[in-house]
Amino acid sequence: MKKIINRRNFIKSLGLLTLAPVIQSCESSITGYTEGTPRERPVTPRVDILLDGTEEEIAAKIQDKHTVLQELYDNPGKELTLGFLQDRNYNVLKITFIKDTLASYPHLRLVNSKTNEVANLLWGRDGVYPTIKFVDDAGNVIIRNGKALEFPIKISEKLNKINSPVDWIIMGIKVFAVALLLWIGFSIAKYVASALAFIAFNAMAIGLVLAGLGIIVELIQWILNRTNIQFDDITDFFRNSIAGIVNTLLDVVNYVINYFSGI
Repeated sequence: MKKIINRRNFIKSLGLLTLAPVIQSCESSITGYTEGTPRERPVTPRVDILLDGTEEEIAAKIQDKHTVLQELYDNPGKELTLGFLQDRNYNVLKITFIKDTLASYPHLRLVNSKTNEVANLLWGRDGVYPTIKFVDDAGNVIIRNGKALEFPIKISEKLNKINSPVDWIIMGIKVFAVALLLWIGFSIAKYVASALAFIAFNAMAIGLVLAGLGIIVELIQWILNRTNIQFDDITDFFRNSIAGIVNTLLDVVNYVINYFSGI
């Protein structure tokens, strides 16, 4: 039986968890500090959103950011920069929408400033389930630790179906968090990874809805019909209370821990 992590114990779990043999060293995933090394304060980057602090502080930083994500979609090439601690220093994830030959719709693009690696985020299909996939600039699905970064978005088999757009959005954030950790590395706090996934997947969802309003793409229309997702379903996540966002992020953390502990 999967163990459910509660708010009281999540920080302890993040610090002590060994996810799986495929995961590289994850020492001090919250602060980046390794015992035996001097504590040096990393240089704080100039970014649009700095994801550090308590869970409430991080939730406050992503609250009401749906307008920022819509501006990204409306202005292809405009970047949103997200700072976070990784390997004892700050890293920056750059997020932008672009139009290119990889897709017939504007799609999200991530750049890992630490490594200059690029991931293009595309929609796919696996039977009756939509998928998200991380592909390189040639359109090839990225492989990490022997795993292809394409994941179907489906809820628990116990429910057998998606009951609402909210269910689908939450599962999309969870799946995205798993893919993001595999792509960017495990030496970041899982709570921060869930916040990054919250922003990035909802950006994809906003792009999905807006593309469906103005672009006739069979795959896009199929996903919209399958999920019944509306723009208000997404914005409601960002208009939620700080406590509500915290609970969503903790739910994502729990999913990530259970996912990797089951490998």
